[in-house]
Amino acid sequence: VGIASRPIAGISVPTGRAKLLQNYFYFSMSLLIAAAVMYGFSHTVNDNLIHPSPARPFILYLHAAVFTGWLVFFILQSVLVRSGNVRLHRQVGWFGAGLGAAIPIVGVTTAVAMTRFDVLHQRFPDAESFLIVPLWDVTAFIVPFALAIYWRKKPEFHRRLVLVATCALTAAGFGRFPHYLMPEH
Repeated sequence: VGIASRPIAGISVPTGRAKLLQNYFYFSMSLLIAAAVMYGFSHTVNDNLIHPSPARPFILYLHAAVFTGWLVFFILQSVLVRSGNVRLHRQVGWFGAGLGAAIPIVGVTTAVAMTRFDVLHQRFPDAESFLIVPLWDVTAFIVPFALAIYWRKKPEFHRRLVLVATCALTAAGFGRFPHYLMPEH
């Protein structure tokens, strides 16, 4: 019956593909976000993290672990809700609140450390002028994340805000896409 909905007792009830999309949207988005970030970073992770020359600051490795943990957590939470285990989702959610609170701290520290690293090693002479980019990404995460925690008992707000917060973190992954896919101009 397509993507339509039909009224039942005055309430619009999704049918067919609309119900499928509604039921699996957040889970699908969690996988899509993870795939996009993995694809983007797959172009730079070897040279910048696994076999770097010169060696990178430790905070970059912590940053990678925290960010990866957030993506895995986002997928896990989507699976828990999709499987109907909302009670466990709420219990595990407090770990996510702590992890989410660590993201701005680790993110800002990493941005500053990597800017210093880039200037010191003359990898990117204008690095200081671009420090605003990762700082904005962190800010774009903080606001919806804080609101998601505040409205954790309002699922319609909470899930949308967590999605928006997570999307804000994908900029670094998209920034590493090949130029033929994401041209600068």
